[in-house]
Amino acid sequence: MQVVSAQRRAKEKGHSDVLYLDPVHKKFVEEVSSCNILMVKDNVISTPLLTGTILPGITRRSIIEIAQNLGIQVEERLIAIDEFLDADEVFCTGTAVVLSPVGSIVYHGRRVEYGGGKVGAVSQQLYSALTAIQKGLVEDSMGWSVQLN
Repeated sequence: MQVVSAQRRAKEKGHSDVLYLDPVHKKFVEEVSSCNILMVKDNVISTPLLTGTILPGITRRSIIEIAQNLGIQVEERLIAIDEFLDADEVFCTGTAVVLSPVGSIVYHGRRVEYGGGKVGAVSQQLYSALTAIQKGLVEDSMGWSVQLN
C-alpha cells in the first residue's frame, strides 16, 4: 500500500513516478516503482547493486550485457542520490518500458533535467541494440531468441 500511496502523491504533484532510496541510510538509489534505474556519467553506466531489495530485472541484465559487449564499462554498486543528480544520462529498464530515458529527477525541491528533453547517446545506442535483437533485425549473438514452431 505504501508504494501505491507514494505513487498517488507523486502524480498529484505532477511527477510521473517515484524513485526509491534504500531503507537504512535513505541516500542510496534502489529503483523506480515499476522498473530498474541506471545512470551514465563520463560514458560509464552505473546501476544499483542487487542487495535483495531490488528487482533483478531481465531487461536490466540484458542492457548490462549489451553494454559490456559494446565495450561500455558497467558498474553495479551502491549509488548515492547525489550521483544521480550529477549524471549525464538517466534511464529506466523493464519489460513494459524497455529502455526509457528519465527527463528529470526532483529531490528535496531541486529539479535536475537530463539531455534537454532528448534521448542521450548511450541510452539510444543501448535501446537500438536491444530492440534490433528483439525484432530480429540483427543476428542474436547473445543467444536470447528462441524459434517457436
